[in-house]
Amino acid sequence: MDSVEPIVDPNDQVMDIIQDVFPFASTNINHEREDDVPTPIDSAEFEQYEKLLKNANQELYPGCESFSVLTAIVELMHGKIKYRMSNLCFDYFLGIFKRMLLTDNCLPKDHKHVQKVLNGLGLGYEKIHACKNNCMLFYKEHETSDTCLICNESRFKMTSQNRAIKIPQKVMRYLPLKPRLQRLYMSTHTVTDMRWHKEKRVDDDVMRHPADGEAWKEFDRTFPEFAADPRNERLGLAAEGFNPYGVLNQHHSTWLIFRIPI
Repeated sequence: MDSVEPIVDPNDQVMDIIQDVFPFASTNINHEREDDVPTPIDSAEFEQYEKLLKNANQELYPGCESFSVLTAIVELMHGKIKYRMSNLCFDYFLGIFKRMLLTDNCLPKDHKHVQKVLNGLGLGYEKIHACKNNCMLFYKEHETSDTCLICNESRFKMTSQNRAIKIPQKVMRYLPLKPRLQRLYMSTHTVTDMRWHKEKRVDDDVMRHPADGEAWKEFDRTFPEFAADPRNERLGLAAEGFNPYGVLNQHHSTWLIFRIPI
């Protein structure tokens, strides 16, 4: 017989995401007993948790039981990413959906406001200005520099003198690695997968995982202390160029450099 996947309530899935992101906050509030020692929580982090919890419990519109504000946002953003929808296209359809709903609905009006809600889930990125000719990054001790130290190229584009906001020539988007690795171990859905290579892998000369490869085994022989702990992660480096939204008649391409757990 074919296995039947259980029907999962989207609202429950969103609450699971929040508990994965803020395990200490949810534990302190929901499961604290007299003999428990509360885990200290950063005030700013707890404020983010309360905002997400409010959006997760707030109905999309009065009487709506199927979607909370946060559930609707997560579903819409999932569709945007899955079908490679541009921000302008997303704003257009989001505005239509908002007009379709009851007038007192709580759906955000555009992508910018959606991002503000989802920022509380973490895993954001840092914008770091770069030299137009890729000579250097305006980062750390060079964060306040206005010209490249190597080629003397201006950091910002030439704009009207009346424009208050300076536009950088080039921007690098950096996704910090440490919080992403932490998230993999914070989530109950992924923590067992992170140790699979050590605890559940079958060594039968069949290639199913990088751990079956000779490079992985040689690394373990070279660094036995590191390999002894299944929670230690090996990182792979990959680079790939792509054309945003699949518009092949444009010459623009974006090059991504990934550090990935393997």
